[in-house]
Amino acid sequence: MSFSADTKQELCRTVLKYDEIIHSEAYGLLLFSKHFGENEISFRTECNAVVNRFSEIITEKTGSMVEVQSTLTARKNDGRLYKVMLPNEIDCCRVCAYFGHDNGEVSLRINRANIENEQCAAAFLRGAFLTCGSIASPETEYHLEFVVQHKNLAEDLCKLITETTAFVSEKIIAPRVIKRRGVYIVYLKDSDDISDLLTLMGATAASMSVMEAKIVKSYNNAANRKINLEVANTDKSFTAAVKQIKAIQVLEESGKLQTLSEELREVARLRVEYPQASLKDLGAMLTVPLSKSGLNHRLSKLVELAADSPR
Repeated sequence: MSFSADTKQELCRTVLKYDEIIHSEAYGLLLFSKHFGENEISFRTECNAVVNRFSEIITEKTGSMVEVQSTLTARKNDGRLYKVMLPNEIDCCRVCAYFGHDNGEVSLRINRANIENEQCAAAFLRGAFLTCGSIASPETEYHLEFVVQHKNLAEDLCKLITETTAFVSEKIIAPRVIKRRGVYIVYLKDSDDISDLLTLMGATAASMSVMEAKIVKSYNNAANRKINLEVANTDKSFTAAVKQIKAIQVLEESGKLQTLSEELREVARLRVEYPQASLKDLGAMLTVPLSKSGLNHRLSKLVELAADSPR
């Protein structure tokens, strides 16, 4: 089962205690259906929990019977696709009027009269997500979206999310809107914003999963950065060691190495004997131990002398 389906199942387990909360969630479920009007109210879903939630709440609030049709999907798990609808136009007209909508509307908008307070707003957003929302697994990416049929309705949804989250958590969440294949996508990509919205709607377990994934990714990224830095430093040290050993060989072949001071000859001998040793380790091996910077100075001197030697 997908993370999105798990999230919707969690939301469907939310206990509805007050009539105004049920009213607002029912409104969210209906308004963000693929079709919401006096001629048709319907949407499709693969989540059976959403079907049951919709049927229970809409029947309780409006007295309308809900019809469900199901077909097998072409996926490997043989899942089912459900079409949920109000079976006749009389019910559609009555439900639209009940929530303050009619065919005279130029554009479908959120009727704020159906949302009394911030708790009702959270229930409304939960209903909207159950009908038209989805969320990617946080292990792969941070992305939560609502697929909305009308531009003004999408803009109203963005505004409601921003206002409600600002009131509840004093944090501004500003969803973005894009048009894709004739519909409007209201989406969030910030992990903290997604987590906060999930908590507001009632999906606390899903919210925790998003935060846990963020912590794991942060730890893995830090570990990868450390490994990459260590590899880069190792490569740099190896390249420097190869250059130093070649310089020592040039000095030795030219006979110049034996004319150098004992300190430089000792450094040259240890560098050749221990090609993979770090500067710190080489410095500790000297008769008179030397710091990394001091040893690097002597090795640089050998390279410089080799560059001036005849070949």
